[in-house]
Amino acid sequence: MKEKKNIYRIGILSIIIAILIVNLFFYSFAFDAIVVTLGLFAILLKKEKEFILDWTPPLFLFYVYELLRSRANNLAEYFSRPLLDQVLIDWESKLFTISDQIPTVFLQYKYSMPVGENFIPTNLEYFLFFFYVSFFWFWLIVGFMLWKKDRKVFKKYIYGLIGFSTFSTLIYFLYPSAPPWFASQEGLLPELKRTMYSYNYLNTSGVNLLKTYGGNDFAAFPSHHAAWPFFAWLFLVKYYGKKMIPLVIIPFVTIFATWYGAEHYIIDSIAGVALASIVFFLINADWKKEYNLKFWKKP
Repeated sequence: MKEKKNIYRIGILSIIIAILIVNLFFYSFAFDAIVVTLGLFAILLKKEKEFILDWTPPLFLFYVYELLRSRANNLAEYFSRPLLDQVLIDWESKLFTISDQIPTVFLQYKYSMPVGENFIPTNLEYFLFFFYVSFFWFWLIVGFMLWKKDRKVFKKYIYGLIGFSTFSTLIYFLYPSAPPWFASQEGLLPELKRTMYSYNYLNTSGVNLLKTYGGNDFAAFPSHHAAWPFFAWLFLVKYYGKKMIPLVIIPFVTIFATWYGAEHYIIDSIAGVALASIVFFLINADWKKEYNLKFWKKP
């Protein structure tokens, strides 16, 4: 028995070392450091076997998803798929205009300094940056909490998230979408700054928490910055009870940060939240009892 435990511990440590090597020397994913940390927690909890069995397949599929996402725009260009740019601006203008401007333009010109080369963040931008980077770890931490609570629930959660994310790559291929910052560069919008990327908030060149997954700048609709944290929050409320409702601040402020930072339009976020909500309902509904879905369970 001890020999098997040692084998699983060696397996996890080998995976951690492999991730670190890939992350440092070949291709960097922002969530790798969190995966390494979770692996170490699994060892401390003496659940090495369960961690390898439950986490290895979805993490492999996640890398497959990232590969598909990163290639979606190349395929879109190859098949001459039109880029959604002015169309998104028109929708945003019709639905969410503030003082004759779309929200991103209004927010940046009211509370930031989008014009000019030297960008110095305000306290608001530091606050939004903290929530913006939570996108890279929040869904994983929630996954670990669910895994520790109930492995079956974890599998519904992780495969649901990877499933709708992979489905989104089809949308990114068929309808590649330009974020506000790109529309600004093309002259379709006033000058905008990518405020989450225009300053080294961490004051270090050794760690880059904002390394984009796969490097596809035209995978904006639907927004996974909205879908992932909202999906994670729905699971927290359902399986940990009403006490988790206040944590809705994490997806909401993260979503707001993407509008403010010119990464997404509001309609991108609505599409992301809708996608996450539909999948959450489908995988949690009790179809044998006429889809009886109770939003939260008593902890």
